[in-house]
Amino acid sequence: MDISKALFSLAPGASWSMNADDYNQIIWNSTDIPKPTEEEIVQKAAELEYQEEVNEYQRQRAAEYPSYADQFDQIYHEGVDAWKATVQAVKDKYPKATMDTDELQARQDRAIFDLQTERYIKATERLSQYILLEGREEVRDTVVIRTEEVWNEETEEYETNEITEEVITQTAIESLEEFVEVTTTDPETMESTTESVRNPLVVKDEEERAAAQAVVDATPQAVIDAINT
Repeated sequence: MDISKALFSLAPGASWSMNADDYNQIIWNSTDIPKPTEEEIVQKAAELEYQEEVNEYQRQRAAEYPSYADQFDQIYHEGVDAWKATVQAVKDKYPKATMDTDELQARQDRAIFDLQTERYIKATERLSQYILLEGREEVRDTVVIRTEEVWNEETEEYETNEITEEVITQTAIESLEEFVEVTTTDPETMESTTESVRNPLVVKDEEERAAAQAVVDATPQAVIDAINT
């Protein structure tokens, strides 16, 4: 998806910068021109991509038309009708194409569907991370490290024994303190004041999780079903 082309088309004259081809990396500098939504951008990008495909006939024609010198030469030696026939043959070979309204809508709908899918996956991945205020417990699991053949005297057969070992599959992480002490100093009196505030890391974690949950809640069921299928 070419976000840059979509932005130039949606907001001509706007000032913006982007570190990567990602909507979330757009820095919008125009206060008089509203920033297009991500939905508008992906739909416009789908339209422009479709338009590029439709315009392929123009590039094919241009590649097969005789050079201007050859066209003038043909007009001079064979007449305008012969020149028109040559040009028409190329036009007939590559007929003019236009965008189909239904096809355009289908592509834009798909762009929105893909956007919702991407958002949902990112949101669920964010929610799967441990809560900073709660920490994370250690998880151990038993794994097979090797096998060995052992003779069974009762059955008089060799049996395969598995040698196992308990390993840590998830390390423990301590929970963060909900409140931290913050000291500020008055630049005029140089007096220091200490107060207890909610841990900024905890606050950020809660905000990100709330935003991720909002995305999950807003995701159409059809998108969720497609992901889980």
